[in-house]
Amino acid sequence: MSNTEVTPEMIHDRLYYVAKSVIAVLEKHDIPYSLAYGTLLGAVRHHGFIPWDDDFDLWLFDDSYDEAMEALRNELPDDVFLEDEKSEPNYFHGWAHAKDLRSEVTYDRFPQDAAYKHHGLQIDLFRCTLMKESEIWKFFDNENRKYLDRRKSKGLMSEDEYNVRMEKLRQDEEAHASFNGDPGKNVYAFVDERKYIDEEGVFPLVRYKFMDSEFLGFNDADKFLTAFYGDYMQLPPVEDRVRLQHHSTVRFL
Repeated sequence: MSNTEVTPEMIHDRLYYVAKSVIAVLEKHDIPYSLAYGTLLGAVRHHGFIPWDDDFDLWLFDDSYDEAMEALRNELPDDVFLEDEKSEPNYFHGWAHAKDLRSEVTYDRFPQDAAYKHHGLQIDLFRCTLMKESEIWKFFDNENRKYLDRRKSKGLMSEDEYNVRMEKLRQDEEAHASFNGDPGKNVYAFVDERKYIDEEGVFPLVRYKFMDSEFLGFNDADKFLTAFYGDYMQLPPVEDRVRLQHHSTVRFL
């Protein structure tokens, strides 16, 4: 099937299948998760995917993440692949992916992802961590340092790029040294976005309608979405509704 025949609805259907496969395993084992980022925004604003998006994101929680990975490794259907450090020799991300084995994508925006063996549509299984607000920037900086080290060790980053990015990170660390977060406040953080949400905004998880399903999400979606997107109920201008934000091309096998 050529890329010109692939519609956003077809991409959504395949991502939805992968997401339902993952969530079914998590819920079978009572492993908590939450819709996140644009997926949570889509659930709140559209009761499904953002029409022009091609992504699906889940937050899983640090204290049950390893349990989730083992359950998914053993119980996902044959056409969904769990991609992490145990299954992918070139793995460099700090979180796992669930990948569709019946599609193939290209990554102009994230060319380093082409180093992985499987190139299907994916959902991100982000690992979020509970910590004191006062520890937040140390966590962010340490996780970004480990990410750069992983990519360089796999030969997926040049020495020059590594040095430039490490110098930028050292500058960031100096800038963050004066941050005075509340040592009495618990927050959940994920390194990829360098943002966080208060613990009380997360649990207890509640269900949000997503297409013909209901999936778990933060109890205070408004707080999370406002922090990430501002006035999130306001639709962006038409010219900013880009069809393929994450994948350059998509082909179904």
